[in-house]
Amino acid sequence: MKKVSLVATTMLALVLGSCGYHVGGLRNAAMKDVETVCVNMFENRTTQAMVSMLVTTALTDAIQRDGTFRLASPTAADVRIEGMVKDIAASSLITNPDDSYLSSEIGLRVYVDYKVIDCRTNKVISSGTVDEEGSFFNDDAGNIQSARDAAISYASRKAATSIVNRLTIP
Repeated sequence: MKKVSLVATTMLALVLGSCGYHVGGLRNAAMKDVETVCVNMFENRTTQAMVSMLVTTALTDAIQRDGTFRLASPTAADVRIEGMVKDIAASSLITNPDDSYLSSEIGLRVYVDYKVIDCRTNKVISSGTVDEEGSFFNDDAGNIQSARDAAISYASRKAATSIVNRLTIP
């Protein structure tokens, strides 16, 4: 009985311990032969300074976290990912009940175009546009610029994760 209980406990620990864990390996059809990736600095077509750096860094982090592809230098990579941050659009998510012209919460949507280019043939094998939103509260107590920057950083990380998901989910 003790042996069965030990085996059951061990199996339960293995099953529960692996919940939500992902080692990568899934790929869409266009990326089936790709092992290594180089991420070029994204172009910035917005007035927000450094947003292309945020997206590029977030994309390299998302690729490493996912584990499907390895990062490589431009000369050693199978494909390169390049793109552009084309817009950041603000929208009012919640208005002040006392003044309908004053937004209490503001959403910032980041629009990113990307393309995956085969380094051997220079052909585009995948491309698309992603848009993701971050938000911040517009109140007198906080630093609005810092809150706005944090919302853009969050939206950039979400956009990078969306790009990786498009490349890895069949």
